[in-house]
Amino acid sequence: MKKKLIFGAALLFTFGIQAALIEYSYTGKATETGAGNQETSTFSGKMIYDTGTSNVTFVDWRKDKTYHFDTSTNLHFTTVTGPKSKTYTVMAESASGTDTNGFYHLDDWMIRGQNDTLAIATNATIVFPRLFTGSNNRSLSLDENDQQWLETWGETMSFSASRTKADNNENLSSDEVVNTLVAGLLSKGFSER
Repeated sequence: MKKKLIFGAALLFTFGIQAALIEYSYTGKATETGAGNQETSTFSGKMIYDTGTSNVTFVDWRKDKTYHFDTSTNLHFTTVTGPKSKTYTVMAESASGTDTNGFYHLDDWMIRGQNDTLAIATNATIVFPRLFTGSNNRSLSLDENDQQWLETWGETMSFSASRTKADNNENLSSDEVVNTLVAGLLSKGFSER
């Protein structure tokens, strides 16, 4: 049985604070194909889920000392009930269309995780996954030379308990966490991709 996870219902599971951040560390592998080439790279990063806005911000970095951050505001959250009444949260985003030049674009991202009770601050918990995984994520888009590129990737995200508790106990905003992460990357010689 599937049911939509209404954001307000997620807050009912949170005790002691009205809105909170949930932080995850992630690693993944991406393959980009286009313009007669194929490149594979690995990436690492942090995902910050803001329960107050339902926005998710990703800060990722690669071995070539580049980083990128992006906030998604139109994610869909769904709860799926599996065997033995275990529940899973699915986070998804999907968009496609044709631009004014007739080029097709596709963005398709989905991760899932089995729900657990997570301590997110002093005396505060939320029911949300400890681990998220996704492997069929893909994007079809143009580069600066109007060449079509297909990117496929997979990732695994692990709940960062200590960082999440620190973020919430200090009442940090998602922007403050992202700014701290970016400042740390810049101090290590990273540049924005």
